[in-house]
Amino acid sequence: MKPNSPLKTFALIGAFLAAGTSGLAQVQSSGDLEQLRSAVQSMEQTIRELNRRIADLERQPKAAPPPVQPVGPEPAAPGAPQPTPPGADVTPKAPAPPSDLSDGTTQIPYHDTVKEEDLSAPRPGNAPLDPSYQGFMQLLGTKTWVKLGGYAKLDAIVDSTRMGNPNMFITARIPVEGEADYDKGEHFAMHAKQTRLNLELRSPTRLGALKIYYENDFFGNSTEPSMDYRLRHCYGQLANLTVGQTWTTFYDPDANPDTLDFEGPGVLPVLRQPELRYTLPIQKQAMYAAFAIEQPKSDLSNLPAGAEGRNTMPDFAGHWRWEGKPGHVQLGGVLRSLSYDNNAGPDDSALGWGVNCSGALKTFGADSLIASLSYGEGIGRYIQDLPTGSAGVVDASGDLHLLTAWGAMVGYRHQWSERWRSTLSYGYVQLDNRADQGAFAYDQTHYAQANLVWMPTRHFYVGLEYLYGVKEARNGNSGDDHRLQISMQYKLIR
Repeated sequence: MKPNSPLKTFALIGAFLAAGTSGLAQVQSSGDLEQLRSAVQSMEQTIRELNRRIADLERQPKAAPPPVQPVGPEPAAPGAPQPTPPGADVTPKAPAPPSDLSDGTTQIPYHDTVKEEDLSAPRPGNAPLDPSYQGFMQLLGTKTWVKLGGYAKLDAIVDSTRMGNPNMFITARIPVEGEADYDKGEHFAMHAKQTRLNLELRSPTRLGALKIYYENDFFGNSTEPSMDYRLRHCYGQLANLTVGQTWTTFYDPDANPDTLDFEGPGVLPVLRQPELRYTLPIQKQAMYAAFAIEQPKSDLSNLPAGAEGRNTMPDFAGHWRWEGKPGHVQLGGVLRSLSYDNNAGPDDSALGWGVNCSGALKTFGADSLIASLSYGEGIGRYIQDLPTGSAGVVDASGDLHLLTAWGAMVGYRHQWSERWRSTLSYGYVQLDNRADQGAFAYDQTHYAQANLVWMPTRHFYVGLEYLYGVKEARNGNSGDDHRLQISMQYKLIR
């Protein structure tokens, strides 16, 4: 027994109580004084015996204390699962998506952008920009994987003059001298219309990987601050066959500068519409061609009274594309029929066409250079800056004249550090207008933009952007606008 141990203490207390109890019992049975003396002497003898034993124990050499064991779990046996270190993430990891969710890969690198136009684009073999499928989770009891995405974005905008659209920097809507809103002074706007939600589903089938993509924003009424729902994308793709609404095949979403402004350079064919597209691989992961029939839409101006535009066939669009480590090049084309009906007079039709050449080039580090050039007759709405009715004009005799339009854009993105980046871009658009359109008809515009974007976390962005635009009308009158835009953005999946 160890000296001064709890066991020794309990023994002393037990002996004392036992002796005391025995003595008291004798007193209660006889009540005699002699018996009480005898009990007390017995107790004294017991105490002396205990004291002797304690003294013997204290004279014994003290044993060394056992080594202190480290706090924590015992080491696992060889081959056994290792214990989780303190502070480690114990969240159960979701199983990795299988490789059969896509039929191919792409050499286009993923970059954080404000508008994420490239993430929604159909790609050969349903190739994902992020091969790790970050954010995907399996639907219970199925082979389908789903990803919820999108962001919340707030824009605060100050213009030096009153713009035709305060929420988007459309250079075609800059008032020129002689128009009602010219030189009206500063104008402030705030909106969250660019906020969007998207849903991506992927599932393996016997014909290959199936992808369904949905996305909406709130630009249903682009000129008002109200949050009006608008469908952006809703399409499916299987075995390189795409059906539904998405980017026109004439457009290159990988050659769009990273702007805070929703519009971007006006020359770009940023257009979404219903289509049937087939993508033909030519060289694995490097070259392919795409062909599509797409929804037509008449955009003619100066129609005679009682006349209306007529669609006689779909728009035919396609592109050839090469992708590699240095970047990519895309050459696109569109062919469209433009005509109008007039119950009380003449009608006419013409065939419009357009070409677009675009691409991106990696430069230094994470920097990149992008460019786009468009040219055509009657392409109208395939250049986003052009106003409605810019494909063709009907003269006083009822003859339809297609308008020639062309434009170019160049942009450069610089990564200052992991959390800071900037984009600069310039765009130009010219339309060969006619006297039938009036003195203030669109003639040409210039667009310039520069920004600074800070990403303190992977989910939060803050940006400041300066934009400058100039518009010139057919009569030579012009107007310009300076815009400052501050944006804050929360992204859902990163």
